[in-house]
Amino acid sequence: MVAEKCKAMLSAVSALSVAVLLAGTTLGLAGALAGCAAGPAQRVQASAASSEDLSANLTVAGAAGSVVGSGGLQSRSSSLDNVSAVFALDLSGASVYVAPLEIRYRPRPPGALQNSVIGLDARKRELDSADRARLQEVMEQAFAGQFLGPRGARLTSQRRGANYTLRLRLDDFYLPAPLQPTSGLQQVFSEGVASGTLAGTLYDREGNPVLQFSERRQFGDHLAGFAGPGGASLQRFSPPAFWAGMRMDLRHIFAGLNRSLP
Repeated sequence: MVAEKCKAMLSAVSALSVAVLLAGTTLGLAGALAGCAAGPAQRVQASAASSEDLSANLTVAGAAGSVVGSGGLQSRSSSLDNVSAVFALDLSGASVYVAPLEIRYRPRPPGALQNSVIGLDARKRELDSADRARLQEVMEQAFAGQFLGPRGARLTSQRRGANYTLRLRLDDFYLPAPLQPTSGLQQVFSEGVASGTLAGTLYDREGNPVLQFSERRQFGDHLAGFAGPGGASLQRFSPPAFWAGMRMDLRHIFAGLNRSLP
């Protein structure tokens, strides 16, 4: 009888562990498994402890890819790809520091056009220090104007004393051409426009995340392309259009983030 109960419990634990792993949560199952080797009183105690551990740790992966659950981030309906936040987030009167932007560039895929086709060095496809500073400023302005302002909060340039810290990351960022003038190139055509995924996490003073979001966008010209070498489709890249598109898209992102929260 005991063996049958242990067998049933092991089956239930096994099924639950699969569900938990699919949700992106790692749980220790040693306590539950050890219960079958213990005496009756020990099995009851281990079973109760396991139930408490599961109820405390079992969470569900939300649409934003972050863990949500009791007291954690809750997925929100949004025009953005993903948004999750703590319940009743209130930023009224708060000061927010924006940390330096992190950028992770997209590696050139196999079969992409060779750099020599458009006369560009791969290193020039990354933002230099001046462009990074400019992009940081553009992001902070959009964040303050479209999100903080409507919620009664403000930016601060000092990390110390800030109520919250926002960390922004530009993932899979693709820059088809330099943003600074390049000698001999009056007009640049590339195999794609600038693109990337902007992801952000807002932390409180204790380092706890209270808001997360992500949105994939394209920046720059979207003009009709033409067939390049090997039949590849080429598009015109313009630094002024890139910055104009970046400002517009960032405003849309942070305005959409604001609408996602009550």
